[in-house]
Amino acid sequence: MTASKKTVKSARKPAAKAAAPETKSVEFQTAARDYAHRAAEAALERATSIHAGAEKATSAIEVAASTAVESAAKAAREIQNAMFDDAKAAVAAFEKTIAAGSVGEAVRVQSDYYRAQLDVNVTRVKTVAGLVAEAAKTGAKTAQDNFARLGLKFGKAA
Repeated sequence: MTASKKTVKSARKPAAKAAAPETKSVEFQTAARDYAHRAAEAALERATSIHAGAEKATSAIEVAASTAVESAAKAAREIQNAMFDDAKAAVAAFEKTIAAGSVGEAVRVQSDYYRAQLDVNVTRVKTVAGLVAEAAKTGAKTAQDNFARLGLKFGKAA
């Protein structure tokens, strides 16, 4: 019977020693879970920050694109109006030329028409150049501001 008691005692001692590693394993698992949870929260915060930055970038691109489309539409309207004005002026010059009493008067009417059209076209070119320069300046400034904001945003995130 003493032999069986020793066996029971020796069987119990290793069991008591085995409990300590299980406790360490549970503590390690808990610490690992906590670390993984914190890492997941940090990743979610970073993803949220990047998403917000992407939304702002998309908005900035949308504004720039709509501004470009508006500028192009404005230029197209100006060109259409200019073509219509040119057509009216050409018809008026043609009618004056037909009504001229002599060849000299017809030549004068045509010369006056071409001189007036040259002045009108020079003025148009100056106006269009000013509009294009202003649109380019505004677009460049907007793009520069947007990239600066994105740089600051992603600089903070990194």
